[in-house]
Amino acid sequence: MTRRSRKDTFQAMTIRSLALRLTPAALILFSLTLMIFYKIDSLPVERLRVAMTDFMAPVMSAVSKPFATVGDSVGGIRTMRELKAENIRLSEDNAKLQRWYEAALKLQAENQSFRELLNVKADPALVFVTARIISDPGGAFVKSVLLPVGSGHNVTKGNAVMSGHGLIGRVVEAGSQSSRVLLITDLNSRIPVMVQDTRTRAILAGRNTDLLRLERLPIDSGLSVGQRIVTSGDGGQLPPDIPIGTIVDIGPQGVLVRPLTVIEKVTYVQVINTSVDPALATGALQSAPSP
Repeated sequence: MTRRSRKDTFQAMTIRSLALRLTPAALILFSLTLMIFYKIDSLPVERLRVAMTDFMAPVMSAVSKPFATVGDSVGGIRTMRELKAENIRLSEDNAKLQRWYEAALKLQAENQSFRELLNVKADPALVFVTARIISDPGGAFVKSVLLPVGSGHNVTKGNAVMSGHGLIGRVVEAGSQSSRVLLITDLNSRIPVMVQDTRTRAILAGRNTDLLRLERLPIDSGLSVGQRIVTSGDGGQLPPDIPIGTIVDIGPQGVLVRPLTVIEKVTYVQVINTSVDPALATGALQSAPSP
């Protein structure tokens, strides 16, 4: 019995080994046969191919249908979750916009009342000149752009330059048909500003980076992240209350401000060509001539 079982075992191993060796060759031969079969243009062969395709199509469709159903279900769940999250976000944004709109109406009414009560002389209306940036050096040390407007368009040195969101620079050179704008991110840029809600005065300095820094702040200024920075109008160069950016960090590097505008992506700008009283810049008041 022992010899026979050994012989059976040996025969089984031989058959298994032979099968393992012949299987790849058989598969290759079968593949070649299928390739040749599908290359034959004979009418009987074509009919046989069509019949096999008709037979396999329902089978493959039935096999793939559960996977397609699962995929559609997962996609539907993901889409519903995203739509729900988007709906929640839009509802929150709508509520914020409604609060801002109500606050704006309230401030407008209060401002109108104060003007009528105090008989305050309003600032002259600002006149804008819209222009497209025609040159951007884009260097690491110079942050300036060129505009195709100049003194022929009433653009003068010192004019404020704005995007759709806020101040991005000021005119430092003005020719007859062109002007150069020094951006607020330039290392040489210094702008008198103030915190919008506390009216705290400071100087906003460029750093050749995306963030600006507040300098010459008073002691115990009590600033906090999120406060908005606007122009103060000191010195008579820039109109007051032009938005610039918001405070994003208060730390060892100082009080850092992020501009409201991604300056590198700005294409069109507006130059505020308003006349400024020289007394605001020099401090010398001129008395009216006596009659």
